[in-house]
Amino acid sequence: MEELERQRKKLMFQCHHRGTKELDLVLGPFADAHLADLNADELRVLTAFLSEIDPDIYDWLSGREPLPTRLQSAMTERLVAFGRLRLSGEGA
Repeated sequence: MEELERQRKKLMFQCHHRGTKELDLVLGPFADAHLADLNADELRVLTAFLSEIDPDIYDWLSGREPLPTRLQSAMTERLVAFGRLRLSGEGA
């Protein structure tokens, strides 16, 4: 369990400090709301998602580009839905 908590702390930081304000405003609140409830597999998926470059992440969250098959999961579907809502201004 201690390893999962370290991973959650690292992911929390990464979600809040992406380097682009737009992603900080989406990923940070997602992490605040959901990170504590993610299981080990979901944390691995989120780690893989966050290892992608910011312009690609923004395009997926904004709906400009579809999420690649290799990153598709129930957790990333929740994240993308959350991101689209936030970026539309409805989830702010």
